[in-house]
Order: sequence, then structure tokens, then C-alpha cells
Amino acid sequence: MTTENLIELRGLGRRFAGPQGAVSVLDGIDLTIPRGTFTVIRGQSGAGKTTLLRILGLLDAGHDGSFHMAGTDVAALSDADRDEWRMAGIGFVFQDGRLLPHLSLGENIAMPLVFARMDKAEATDRRAEAVDFAFRPEEIAAGVCDLSPAAASGGQRQRAALARAMIRQPALILADEPTASLDEASKQQVLARMQALHRAGATVVVVSHDDIFFDIGRQFVLQEGRLHDLGGSSETHLPPSLPPKPEPATLGGWWPRLGAERLILGAWRDLMRRPLFALLTLIALVAGTAQVSIFTSLVAGLDAFTEQTIADGSRLTRLTLKPRKADMAKDDRFPVQSELAQAPDVSATTARRATTLTILGEAGTTEAKGRPFPTLGLHPDDPELALFRFVAGQGFAMAASDLQMIATTDFLVDVFGLPDAGEGTEWQGFVGKRLAAQVPRFGRTGKQVGAEPLVLTISGVILKGEGDRQFYLPNQVLVALDAIKRDRTGKLALPLTPDHMGWMPGADLSGLTDWPWQDMLHVYLRDIDRVVPRIADLSRQGFRPEAEIWKYLWVLDLKSAAFGIVAPLLALVSGVVALVLFTNIVISARLREGELALSRVLGMRRGDVLATEVIGILTLTGAGMLAGFALADRLTSALMAHLGENARVAADLSGEAANQRIDLLFQPIWTHAPIIAFATLLVVLVAVLWPTLRIARTDPARVFARN
Repeated sequence: MTTENLIELRGLGRRFAGPQGAVSVLDGIDLTIPRGTFTVIRGQSGAGKTTLLRILGLLDAGHDGSFHMAGTDVAALSDADRDEWRMAGIGFVFQDGRLLPHLSLGENIAMPLVFARMDKAEATDRRAEAVDFAFRPEEIAAGVCDLSPAAASGGQRQRAALARAMIRQPALILADEPTASLDEASKQQVLARMQALHRAGATVVVVSHDDIFFDIGRQFVLQEGRLHDLGGSSETHLPPSLPPKPEPATLGGWWPRLGAERLILGAWRDLMRRPLFALLTLIALVAGTAQVSIFTSLVAGLDAFTEQTIADGSRLTRLTLKPRKADMAKDDRFPVQSELAQAPDVSATTARRATTLTILGEAGTTEAKGRPFPTLGLHPDDPELALFRFVAGQGFAMAASDLQMIATTDFLVDVFGLPDAGEGTEWQGFVGKRLAAQVPRFGRTGKQVGAEPLVLTISGVILKGEGDRQFYLPNQVLVALDAIKRDRTGKLALPLTPDHMGWMPGADLSGLTDWPWQDMLHVYLRDIDRVVPRIADLSRQGFRPEAEIWKYLWVLDLKSAAFGIVAPLLALVSGVVALVLFTNIVISARLREGELALSRVLGMRRGDVLATEVIGILTLTGAGMLAGFALADRLTSALMAHLGENARVAADLSGEAANQRIDLLFQPIWTHAPIIAFATLLVVLVAVLWPTLRIARTDPARVFARN
């Protein structure tokens, strides 16, 4: 194969599937086209001229035989490499011009320059040269370049198509019936310009049955699938230099050729030309994003409501069991504890004792209020400690020798008579303070016969206690104090130091703590949703579980409804959004397949097609999500205002305080917007991946064969 020959065909054949089997269109064609020649291939309609031209233009690879272009075996080129070769060295003139109707003649002419990423100044010169080549000065002065294809004459359209084919100065011009349906004057104009391209060094191949070409260049006729040489002129005009061979396609043609600016601009123009597609996609995205946002806001709000309720002292995931009658006389009043501790839905079980303790006031003062306060005993590493919100200090220091307590802020306000205590109160100053207390003693008749004094040291301050608890003691201390209250013999004594602030060194407390003190069992569940089922299970075992969950059962019901009704609805909405996107893209691509095919022929890489489609879809997705978030924000704000007003009305009617946690039911939409946006993008990309890839792989030959 020599480099002087631009095209060499040997034994070329092409068959197509038909109702009765394979139909041969081209059969054993041999053809050599030297550089710089003008070749005309005649033939009647249906003879296979267009098929041959598409093969020469690297648009049809389904042929037999060998095909070499510029010394390169075309069969060795990938689809992406064929695109690069077409862009770099082949100009097409189609029978009907194939101008894009939404662009002016001037914009159609300049289209190949867009895909070539040419310098702006050079592109301007090339466009001016191509316009001067296609149109007469008086036509240019009259604004022919601004005409739409529909407003231009047939001759003007075909000359514009010819100018588009030559604007990148390709080595090969392929023209398919370039003078079809033109009047005689227009035919002469097109012929003159094609001859001018030939004289400038382009290799021109024309397939036509128009006799205006029969006296020009080398003549062939295609009959019954075979090519016959009719002779003719072999005049050759070689270009000044041979064009370099195209480089292999980057990443198989999936790397865009166009820059970011042009890709974004192209995506925006595509959207503007598809208003129905853009509108339907936006509506689907706005509706889907708004519903997902409201659902997420509600679920997060219910969780926040639950957490705040627990922080305020409620124990929604805790059950309280009292001993069964059958277990009251046993040393182990809760034999079920070990079984519960192993249950997967239970995080901890703790036996407890509650009591009251009389607090006299701050130690060292003469004032003695003598008020009883309910308290509860806590164990080392007690699960309750993890639920407290400490504002000062910490839990019990188990190695300390003094008698410690954890106090609530309400308790301190009450005992110390604090005025206007609030968020600015310095609670740390109360850590280490000591409070005087006393434990009553009773005689055999049950009458109080005295009291044991003790001094408690504040080790930590918490915002709220659970229920009506005002402070907490170490369980060992509480059990020992209750042993004194239960004693009717007067033999038990608290082994306290003389200042009553702690235990005597080496004190033996076994006589005070070794008795069946457990009067309740707290069962902590891992999940709030398991509280009611566990209550039912324990009730069947003879217990009467107590739980605060009943006051907030509506929270569980609302959350269950959200997941049971809204979640499937959201899945359906997501599916509908994905289906709308998928269908819109497929339909839109089918309507634009001629344009896409032409763009591919003119040099647009499949990566450019893919990037343009994805950028357009992501632009719509971004706009739709922002609108959806804004809509969801307005709706949740309106719902919150409505719920708040209802809560105030209910409080006024009942005389109770309004629920201050009602404003937590819907969390701010924008807090969860990033994760929702990420999930939406995943859904969108999954929905559009296949159709956009299919669009990017548009086969121009198949499209042109249909159209």
C-alpha cells in the first residue's frame, strides 16, 4: 500500500439482512483513489452508492474485504479511532444537506470548528473563508448567514453544507448526490465550488446519477453490486503537504474533546431547546426531593423529640418491674434478671431501691428545713449515669471516703434558695458543697425514736433527674441508710466518722447491706420500638411492668406510620422520578438522533455527548433539588406553626403547660439536605446511566440509514 493512494479497496462486499435472507449490495469491489483526484461514482437509485460512500467515510464497518486509508488498515481502527479519523480528515456533503434547523446557516457552517477546539482568531478566519467560498458577496451583504435553513433556498443550503465540509480543510470530501433537487443554476454553483476544492488539493469523491458530473474526473458506474471503470480525466492536484495521521482516541473516545465552558454552554442550549423534557424532569425532581426531605425531617424530629424527652428526665427505653408475689420471700427477688440480661433487645438490667432522705440544709448553717426528698441508689458504671446531662462535676468517685450525691439543678435551687437560676448559672461552684441530712430511727412500735445525722458531699450536678428524683446516692449508701430505717432493735449503727461525712476506715458494712433490699428491677432496652413488645412478654410472665412510654406512644405510632406508609410511598416516588428521567432521555434522544448522529460525524466525541447530557441532567437535578428543599422547608414550617398553635390551645383548655418539645417534631430541612442531595444524585445517575451511554454511542450509519 502506498501513501500516494488515499483509498484502496480490495474485494469489498456488503450484505444486509432481508426477509428472505442476506441481500448483497456490494460485491467484490476493487477501487484505488489517489490523493488529489476527483472521482465520480454513477449509478441509479438503490444501486448502493450511498452504502459505498458511508464505508469510505468510516461510517459503516460491517463490510467484507480490505480497506486501507492513507496506508492504514481501517479494520484495525476502533470505533473511537474512526471518529478521530473522520474529524481530522473527512468532510461530508449529504444529499439533503443535513443542516440543523435551530441554527442559522452561518452557525451550521462553523459547527466543525466547535468540535475542533480551534483558536478563536483562527476559527473566525476559517468561518469567513468558508462563507466567502459558499456565498456571493451580495448574498453575504443581504445576511444569508443569519438565515435559518428553512428560510434559505435549496442552493444556499447545499452550498452551506459544502462550506461546512471544507471548513477544516479535510483531505477527503465525500458528497452524496450534492445536486439532487437543485435547479440548473444552483447545480453549477455547487459544481464550481467542488472543483475549487479539488484544485486546492482535496481528494473529492462524488456519488451521483446527475449528468452534470459525468465529464469531470475519473468515472465509475455501480451496477448490481459491482464497480465498473468508465475512464475519464485523472487530473491530480496534490495538497502542499500530507496531513498527519490522527492520534489514537483518548480513553476510547470517552474523554471529552470540548472544554468545560463549551460543554456547559452546550448542555444549557440543549435544555432550552427541550422545554418539555426540562419541565417534566424538574417537576419530578422537585416532588421527589420535597417528599424525601419532609419524611427525613419528620423521622429525625421524632428521634430528636425522643432524645430530648429522655434528656429532660424521662426514661422511654426503661421498664420498671416490681417483684412478683411468688418471689417476695426469696433472697433473689428477680430470678428473671439473668435471663433478661442475655436477651438481644436488652442493653442492661439493674436491681434498685428507692427511698426518701431528709435534707436539713447546707452543712454548717443553723437553718434546718428538714424536708424529705425522693432518691435512688446508683451502682458503679450504672446505665443511668450515661443518661444524665452533667452541667458540673461528674459521677461518684468510688474510691472516695466521703458520702457523695449527684444533685439536680432544681434540687439546688430549692435547697439553696437560688433566685432566677437559668442557663447562665455557674453550677460548678456547687461541686464540693456539703448538705446536712438525717436518717430517722424507729422503735418496735413503729414510732420515730431518733435520727442519725450525716453529711453528703455534692460530686456532680445534672439538669434533670428521672421522674420526681431530686438527687442520687451510691447504692451502698442508700441500702445502708434504709437498713437503719428498717431496724427496730436499735442494734444497727452507721459506722461514720465523727464529722458524719464518710465511713470509718475499715468499716464493715455487710450487716447494713446484706439483706433483700431489691424492690425494683430496671430493664434498659436497646431500641424504643422494643419497649411495647417487651412489656407484653413480661406481662405474660406475671409482672406488671411500668413504663413512661405510654405517655409518648403517639411518637412510636407516628414513626411507625412514617416508615410503614411514607417510606413505601417515597420508594414509589423515587421509582417514578427515575422512570420519568429514563423515559424522557430515551424519547428526547430518539427525537434528536439525527442531530446527534450529525454531530458525531462532524467531530463530536462520544465523551462530549455523554458529558453534555450528564451536565444538563445534573443542572436540572440541582435546580430541582433546591426548589424541592425550599418547598419542603416552607411546608414543614407551616406544619410546625400549626402544631404549635394546637398545643397552645390544648394547654389553655386543660390548664397545663404547653409541650415545649413540640417544635422538635420537624428538624430543619437544610440540616439533612447534603445527604438527601447525595442520595438523589445517585438515583439520578443510576436512572440516566444506560440511556446516556446509549446516546453517546449513537451510530451515525444506522441513523442515516433510517433517515
